[in-house]
Amino acid sequence: MNYLNQQFNSLLNYWPDEDKNIRSLRSNAFNQFNESGFPTKKWEEWQFTNFSKFKNNQFRLSSADDLPSIPKSIPGLIPNLDFIFIINGHYQSQLSSSPSGVRVSTHLEDYNTDQNIYTLESKQNPFQSLNVAMMNSGVSIHIDPNQIIEKPIQVIYLMTELSEPLMNHPRFHYHLGENSQATIIEHYIGISDQPYFVNSVSHATIGVNASFNHIRIQEETKSANHIASTHYQLDTDARLKSTHFSMGAELFRHDIKLSFNGNGGEAMLNGLCLTENQQHHDQNVTVDHQNDSCHSHQLFKYILGDKSSGVFNGKVIVRGKTKLTDADQSNKNLLLSPAALMNANPQLEIYSEDVKCSHGSTTGQIDPEALFYMRSRGLSQQKATELIIGGFAKEILEPILDENISKTMNQKIHQWLMGVQKDG
Repeated sequence: MNYLNQQFNSLLNYWPDEDKNIRSLRSNAFNQFNESGFPTKKWEEWQFTNFSKFKNNQFRLSSADDLPSIPKSIPGLIPNLDFIFIINGHYQSQLSSSPSGVRVSTHLEDYNTDQNIYTLESKQNPFQSLNVAMMNSGVSIHIDPNQIIEKPIQVIYLMTELSEPLMNHPRFHYHLGENSQATIIEHYIGISDQPYFVNSVSHATIGVNASFNHIRIQEETKSANHIASTHYQLDTDARLKSTHFSMGAELFRHDIKLSFNGNGGEAMLNGLCLTENQQHHDQNVTVDHQNDSCHSHQLFKYILGDKSSGVFNGKVIVRGKTKLTDADQSNKNLLLSPAALMNANPQLEIYSEDVKCSHGSTTGQIDPEALFYMRSRGLSQQKATELIIGGFAKEILEPILDENISKTMNQKIHQWLMGVQKDG
């Protein structure tokens, strides 16, 4: 890991006048990372994913010299949305737009406002420590209290025109004031044959009676490694709808943590992973019920082709003395190839009696009887397969009410399926 030490020192030298508090935070985080190192298969929650490539590859932090020419047409841009554009880690404020009632700030401004969200996590996730140490891009989005933001905001994080292996450690903070409503699409796109490493952290604080719709799209190039952590904190009567969609990156690991910090919160977490070739997607979800009358619903689905593999670890924790908790968790996986592999481990930790909880996981191939039935109605093998898989994925996308976003997501699923069937 010598290259990480070199890159960390280069970062400190590149920003010698950085705020001393942030500089101290970086150093503490990097020391914490060095103490733990990258996860190994001996770590229980990381046992099915191999991170040795991060020791063997030599990733360099993106610098100003890596800013390419701005494309005339921004990839992945969804029509009729406000958007924030970041390319190779560099925020393009002149191309970005945000509505009234929304404030976009830098990390220095954000740190001075709320230092708590920069608090170092436990050593159980060294990538979070590495992100704090080397955070070099991203923005904070503040939604003022009592604001209803009608038009969704799309954050596009593009990696393109790379001349050598690069890494970025972006942070995104979403602050929703009380009684506010907003939809944010956090969209990662890769267009490069070079290997690269994105290690992102997103943190959402949802105020009293606020409503947040968060859609995360990961479609990096197949040469990429994408490690992510997403944290949701819900205040009293806060509401969350989240959809996590991934189809890119050779190696993808996503840790999602949700905490009910007040009574009466409601959260829906949906996820869809599409993998092919030898991709590996690993998601670890923890929902912490620590207050009364909170409801959570999880549904994560995987569609795996070729020799790809997936991991789902889902944990629901219900703390002692909480009342009227309602939580359900479901994981469903569809294998398109006998060589595909899925590891699933749904868990419940219940320390209270006043609960209604359920969990479960299923893994299987396409039902041959359903396929035969559709073929008997005159459909081709390809069309019948497409309809079955499309129906399997549809449930994840149903909570997305915006027509343009929903259309975009369905197109991506269709294009992926066409590619898998063509290769098969």
